[in-house]
Amino acid sequence: MNLLSLWTGIHPRRTKTVFAGLLFAALLSSAGLALPPQENADKIIARVRGSYEKLEALSAYTWALAGETQTMTGKLYLKKGDRYRIETEAQTIVTDGKTVWTYSADKQQVFIDNMTKSQENPLPRDLLIKYTNDFKAEYVRSEKFDQSDCHVVRLRPRQEDDSFAKSVTVWVDKKNWIAVKIEQIDLNENLTIYKLQNFAVNPALEDQLFTFKIPGNVEVVDWRNSEK
Repeated sequence: MNLLSLWTGIHPRRTKTVFAGLLFAALLSSAGLALPPQENADKIIARVRGSYEKLEALSAYTWALAGETQTMTGKLYLKKGDRYRIETEAQTIVTDGKTVWTYSADKQQVFIDNMTKSQENPLPRDLLIKYTNDFKAEYVRSEKFDQSDCHVVRLRPRQEDDSFAKSVTVWVDKKNWIAVKIEQIDLNENLTIYKLQNFAVNPALEDQLFTFKIPGNVEVVDWRNSEK
């Protein structure tokens, strides 16, 4: 199944899993890495993980997610405490770290659910730890992407049978030490490409950005008290 097929006309709980993958990509971009001339993939990943622990906030005014069937673009905001807001033409996903609102303007619906740490709906930190624990890193090459000179690092699963991806390749900007591009190949050989542009690390983001004010005259579906 193409990863992007989960984005439209599906159960919003699965949508959160897709966006969690997107959030992991954004977290990679926030890494303030400082490496010696001798490139070392394990050091890159370790510093990425450490940088996430120190991250206060992140905003990206342009991100793009492309697959075989469609391309999604929009805005992304992250803040410490597992808070995030993702805005696209199709959907707005907002969480304050406890409650998740999934709003579709076209369908005039908003779904409300609890933020959980289950395998089905991993938090950004959980997903990052899964990558660093279950994937091994290798330094691939140095090359130019867009206007950036980049280190290219590839992550491969230690046990492919238990993984949701065959490989994840990351382009890390040598000047600013951020991930400007990520490619994921899933078990069905579907390719998903993520790009991040126009971003800011630790911007001042208001807490109210991470709550959702429900518009009038929309259908509200509240799953917070339903069985998982």
